[in-house]
Amino acid sequence: MQTKRWRNLFFWITRLSVFLSIFLNSISAIIEIFSDKIVEKGEIFLKFSERGEIFLGAFIFLILSIIPDYIEMKNKVDIPDILEIIVIIFIYASTYMSVRFNLYYNFFWWDDLLHTFSGIIIGFLGFIFVFKLNENYSLNLNPFLVALFAFCFSVTMGVLWEIFEFTTDALIKTTHQKWDLPPESILLGKPYQGSGLRDTMSDLILDSIGALFSSMVGYVMYKARKMEVIKYIKNSFKRFEEEK
Repeated sequence: MQTKRWRNLFFWITRLSVFLSIFLNSISAIIEIFSDKIVEKGEIFLKFSERGEIFLGAFIFLILSIIPDYIEMKNKVDIPDILEIIVIIFIYASTYMSVRFNLYYNFFWWDDLLHTFSGIIIGFLGFIFVFKLNENYSLNLNPFLVALFAFCFSVTMGVLWEIFEFTTDALIKTTHQKWDLPPESILLGKPYQGSGLRDTMSDLILDSIGALFSSMVGYVMYKARKMEVIKYIKNSFKRFEEEK
């Protein structure tokens, strides 16, 4: 229960900080608009569009931050609190902090680090999902098939994220896929392939590496301690029902 309280406190602190950022950036834009007492045509859109990525990153975080609670309610499973905290830290760092402090451009390795860890985290979540799908059947599953599902689940989420990045870049001219980087930037592939393609492919490769790592670790743990893992999963389902 102590961990649950820390988890809830951390969730609300991060959400409050994002709401505060949206409010302060909006106030800042309004002050800049009316500072010269003359509001020119298009100035309001310009000032707010300058902070567009911050608003978008904050909005994405707020949406994604409710996913752990939604998954627990929808699937009636108790996700370990530590894993939930790790997930929220990751979402907060990748969606909001990265944009707010321009981390993607200040640290060339930041994007690679996030994609690798995303593959690992989502891979472990995949293990929970595959057991939940089989809750009403035998949980004595083939370790290889469980690991394969976790790997495929994680890679699929990485692909969907890249589709989202491409869509936002195309529609509102964000730079998630680094299409505006100079040719000499450190990326996989060759300069003639363009920075956008090279960034996307490197992201997918790192997502897959992270997914492979988590699926291999999960495979070894499940194969070596199958009955302990099954007991833990069953208790997770029971804990949710007891807490509700």
